[in-house]
Amino acid sequence: MRVKLFTLLILPSLSWAAPNLADGKLLYDESCAKCHHTPYQSLGWNEMTNKIELSHMVEACSDYFQLEWNAQDIKDTTEFLNTEFFFLEK
Repeated sequence: MRVKLFTLLILPSLSWAAPNLADGKLLYDESCAKCHHTPYQSLGWNEMTNKIELSHMVEACSDYFQLEWNAQDIKDTTEFLNTEFFFLEK
């Protein structure tokens, strides 16, 4: 019984945790690129020093524009931006 409970509670969250770069690119292309042809064309984007700050900026934009992104969308977009533009550690 404990193994089943562990599998039901933990494994779905593990699969959810991995960022999906393809989804991040799609979200960026559909929502962000309209205003930011490159992420550096926005106040504050060129001042990112780590992925946590980048994630907060993505979340702030999502909230401001009422994109209704969930945590996975923010994680995917943050990872895409970091892979393509920022190359930040942690």
